[in-house]
Amino acid sequence: MAKKKQTFFGNRLFILMGLSALVTLVIIGKLFALQVIQHKYYAAKAQEGHLGYTEIEARRGEILIQDYHSNEIFRLATNTTLETIYADPTLIKDPSYIADKLIPLLFDEEAEQKKETERIRLARRYLPESPTEDDLKALNLRGKDELFNVYKSDLLTKVSQKTRAEIILLENPDEATVKALAARALPGVEVTDKWIIVKPQLINDREYTARTLSPIVDIPFERLSELLVGRNRYVVLKRRMMPSESAKIKELLKEDKDSGLKLFEGIGFQEEPRRFYPEGEMAGSVLGFMNDKGGVYGIEQYFDTLLKGEKGLFRTQLDATGQQITVGDDVIIQPSVDGNNITLTLDRSVQREVEQMLTRSVTATRADGGLVIVMEPDTGKIRAMAQSPTFDPNNFGEALATEDLYLTQEEKDALVHTQEGESNIAYLYLDRDSDYKLKLFETALENGKVIYEKYKNNIGPGAYLNKSVQEIYEPGSIMKVVAMSIALDAAGVTPNTTYNDTGPIKVDEYEIRNALDKYYGVVDMRTVISKSLNTGMAFVARKMGRDLFGRYLKKFGFGERTDIEFEGEQTGTLQDPGHWAESELVTYAFGQGIAVTPIQMITSVAALANGGILMQPTIVEKIESPDGKTSIAAPYAVRRVVSEKTAHTISAMMVNTIENGGAARAVIADHYVAGKTGTAQTYKHGKPLEGLGTTIVSFIGFAPIDHPRFIILVKLDRPRTTIWADATAAPLFKDITEFLFKYYNIPPDKK
Repeated sequence: MAKKKQTFFGNRLFILMGLSALVTLVIIGKLFALQVIQHKYYAAKAQEGHLGYTEIEARRGEILIQDYHSNEIFRLATNTTLETIYADPTLIKDPSYIADKLIPLLFDEEAEQKKETERIRLARRYLPESPTEDDLKALNLRGKDELFNVYKSDLLTKVSQKTRAEIILLENPDEATVKALAARALPGVEVTDKWIIVKPQLINDREYTARTLSPIVDIPFERLSELLVGRNRYVVLKRRMMPSESAKIKELLKEDKDSGLKLFEGIGFQEEPRRFYPEGEMAGSVLGFMNDKGGVYGIEQYFDTLLKGEKGLFRTQLDATGQQITVGDDVIIQPSVDGNNITLTLDRSVQREVEQMLTRSVTATRADGGLVIVMEPDTGKIRAMAQSPTFDPNNFGEALATEDLYLTQEEKDALVHTQEGESNIAYLYLDRDSDYKLKLFETALENGKVIYEKYKNNIGPGAYLNKSVQEIYEPGSIMKVVAMSIALDAAGVTPNTTYNDTGPIKVDEYEIRNALDKYYGVVDMRTVISKSLNTGMAFVARKMGRDLFGRYLKKFGFGERTDIEFEGEQTGTLQDPGHWAESELVTYAFGQGIAVTPIQMITSVAALANGGILMQPTIVEKIESPDGKTSIAAPYAVRRVVSEKTAHTISAMMVNTIENGGAARAVIADHYVAGKTGTAQTYKHGKPLEGLGTTIVSFIGFAPIDHPRFIILVKLDRPRTTIWADATAAPLFKDITEFLFKYYNIPPDKK
């Protein structure tokens, strides 16, 4: 029998064996590449999957201030950790005991009175046109004892309630979600276009409700089912407690634990980092404040990068579930860098005194507001920068607080309406001649009533602006000393130069008049300044001409930023002299038609007090980095603006204004002071307004005369006791000046 011939390709077994060998060789090669050649790469990737990274917060730098006499440093802005006290009602054995022990330590009468005022405000909105006796009872202000009892009842409810009354599952649901749930009408589920709320105590079938809701609200069934149980594990009792309050309660907890009773189980504390301003409102407009995104306004914003430092990075090992392995290697791979500390030039005692005096003056003159700057002429350092109204950076939101106004029908009919964004705005004119008006917010209630609200401080977010650098105004007659100094320096004018003051002067289509329409015949330049004669300044302006006057104004810094350390500094308005009409040449010389910032104004006159040298204004004394390196701000001379002789001459003319001119209420008994008043009109539709509440009044002055230690600018907006600076701004200037003479212990120079 012949054997069947076998070929290589015909042997299936041999083929399979060959393919297997080939695959084995490929696998071995791949493993070699992975385990040997690329071992380090894949080991690192594997390790990476077991690593977690956490940011390390940097400590924000502090903002400091010094007291001149004691040399003591005070914190204007610092960091603190306030605590929130909370309860877990499921662990509390005796709620009544807890409430009785905690309420004396948690009750804050002032805070509860504020809530009571707000309650009455809202209740009043919904009173009918003809309220009943029961309706009126809602407006009765509850006293301390009643508020205490209400607070105690609320606290007892919080620590007793082991099941939450309601849980917000979803905010701002889309239309499809609202329709889907509305169609099902699930018990214990409340659906609106604002939120989806569940009320655990009203849910009949928790499993069915959870399965129905889960795909709609996109919460896993197991998690949602647990939520619907409504265990009340966390109830806030009080936020941001003062350390002294926390300490007293912690002592109670310790005594309870040591006694073995453990009745305070379920009470705990949670730390809450916070930017803290120990001095409250002091220098609020200088500091600005902090929100979740960083510094806002003032020094907090300008130096935000320096203050906040740099975050670090912390690496930890994780297990398969993503939890940190406590025995693993934890490594700081990038340390955090704390922020820089910034010391301001403000003198704490001067700042505090100036703020108090300014507030009293604004109230006494019934002004819209005001500001004061105190500067050292020879260094440019700001020793005080105050404004009213202001705000407390600790509670910056209160600047936006509103109150209801109840208007007569006549007042409602006279409202001027407008639209700003989504808000309905109405303006209530209290005096149309002076353009004095209140901004109102108009809201229609469900009951058909229309409610009008206004900011409590009348300016709302305007309180955040540092008006010394971020707002412009017409300076009025204080500009005359700058214009006169230019004429003395370069236009051939001397104090003895005369002109004949016979009456109004026609310029373009305007008439230039003196205050009260008084004219004095032949007068010299001393009288022009001391009597504040507009016609005299028209004479001086024509002597200077557009080109000379314009060039010098720019040398003094008008029309450009001073570059003091604040965001949003305004430049003011100064047109190209080549385009000035003659009326602009003339009116600029007595401070009308030109807009400046207060910091520009005081810096320019400070140059006259400093022998003609313009200094860079600054509010920063030094910056200290975390490694101890200190950068000290040295005084910087920008340029010479007038000769030393001119500066001394105009200073003497300003002294004469105080002693013999129109600023009698600024006279200091034992000291000579250089100064000048300014009263600027305000305008509406291009026409000057007249009467009380229509002027911006100011006073600028410096002392002592031989070597000025300080210069002060006072500005009051629309006082309503008189329109004149001499009766409003000058007395405030005098009060501050007398305080500074005593504070700096400056000996008298008047014999």
